[in-house]
Amino acid sequence: MAEPILIEGQRAWLKHYGESSRALALGLLNFVARRFRLDALRPPPHRGGAQAREVEARRLVELKAQGVNVPEVIGHGKAALVLGHTGASFNSCLREADAATRDRLVAAAIDAIAGAHRGGAYFGQPLPRNMTWDGSRVGFIDFAEDPLEVMDLEQAQARDWLMFGYGVARYYEDRPQALKAMLAGAMQVADRPVVEHAHEVTGRLRRLARVLRRAGRSGRALAHAILVVHAATSFACAALVVLCLDWLADGELDLLALLT
Repeated sequence: MAEPILIEGQRAWLKHYGESSRALALGLLNFVARRFRLDALRPPPHRGGAQAREVEARRLVELKAQGVNVPEVIGHGKAALVLGHTGASFNSCLREADAATRDRLVAAAIDAIAGAHRGGAYFGQPLPRNMTWDGSRVGFIDFAEDPLEVMDLEQAQARDWLMFGYGVARYYEDRPQALKAMLAGAMQVADRPVVEHAHEVTGRLRRLARVLRRAGRSGRALAHAILVVHAATSFACAALVVLCLDWLADGELDLLALLT
């Protein structure tokens, strides 16, 4: 949980790290990912308290050194960090934007992710709610987990694209081809192992999307989102397991809340 604070007139964020209570759900998701060889979607350990603070502080230092726009660590407590402000919620910016502005924002985010990947960086969950916009640059937040604890760099970068594609697909229900074109450009220059792994993982989920289309209103809504991601990325149907990871991150089904 993070709350805004003021330090000498400057906005900052006090982030508290509670104790983790999702061991059972994480264990189940890890079993499913292993059983169906969905390596890029295996959940990393979800720690709480001081351990989560340590992971995030370390990852912020690493990403900053790789040239990624992430918050400065201003201070810390036993289970808390004080972080600098990097801009408005990217999710809110997308929600309030018209089509042309939305395209510019998404294109900027794709460029930021691709640039970070070229520098050897990875994120974990680059969903719109974990991104910021200051009017010129995309920022990234929320690094209490480290995917490299359970996968290699190529898998972690493939995971980034799957997460991002899922996160922005909801804003392109009426214009999936626009999103597909933007993501396709990034895929053409991404490292081949990253693209191949995303294809491999999502290809194994294709049948599940067909089942969801017959699972009532919520199921149809989720199936629609899966098909949008499929059309946008040519990766097939990663959104189902991504949705589980999304829920594990904050306990909320953001996509279903939006679409129902």
